[in-house]
Amino acid sequence: MGPEQRTALFERARERSTEQRTWAEADRLWAEVVDAYRAAVADPRSADRRDQQQLARALWRRGMLSAARGRPAEGMTLGREAVRVFQQVNDAAMAADRDAAAPRRDEALAELVTATVDLAETAFAAGQPAVRIELIQQAIAVGLETAGPPPGAGPRTREAMGTAYHNRANALLHRFLTGSSADHDAREAALAASRATELRQALADPGRPLSIWELANTYAVYAQCLALIHDVERARMVLRLGNGLAGLLGPAGAEIMGKLRVAARMVDLEAASGSGQTRRWGRRR
Repeated sequence: MGPEQRTALFERARERSTEQRTWAEADRLWAEVVDAYRAAVADPRSADRRDQQQLARALWRRGMLSAARGRPAEGMTLGREAVRVFQQVNDAAMAADRDAAAPRRDEALAELVTATVDLAETAFAAGQPAVRIELIQQAIAVGLETAGPPPGAGPRTREAMGTAYHNRANALLHRFLTGSSADHDAREAALAASRATELRQALADPGRPLSIWELANTYAVYAQCLALIHDVERARMVLRLGNGLAGLLGPAGAEIMGKLRVAARMVDLEAASGSGQTRRWGRRR
């Protein structure tokens, strides 16, 4: 199969993945895409970097689709291979350019971080919450070790790191609320949410509604974390910011408004109790 045919097949699989009614066809197509790009990179002497990158993307997308269709174990296997190939792409980009914010390096690192974070969520769906947290931390470590602190990274890497910190806060919050961790998880969750907030505030753009949605979603998680560490004043400030943004989103902000209401109840209870003891709130995500 030639390069143009592989590209066309990839685009067709991606298009079929956008609607649940065509997932079965997409599943079949992604298997063909993966096989086509495996064959293209089989000989390392003639393998093209673009084909290697497309193989990683195909593995990642097929793994995500497998998990969405109720096959998280298969998604884990595909996701791990995708991360391995993305790492090779990132290594090649680093060898070719010393500037971590250069477009090629920014793209390679962002995709590696994103694929690792998505693999973490697949692990959670597969009933492996501890692996989820380990993989998220791995994604953060890769970003910091490769590009340094996020302000010095490229825009796509900063966006990916914002998601990694947000998901870390959410994972630690979940572990704490289900009663399976010590109180320090609440503090670590608040710290991760703070970092996600900082990154997403800098990336927020009214012309990109998704960036506003992501920031509002992080405010909802951050407010819950602040309630758990008894920082009521800051939690109320974050709630005001979150409600303001979620209100701008209209129907798209409904889910976030629900999370903000949960956070507001937690803050009110914490303020009313005046307790220095961290309470267990029951399971919330």
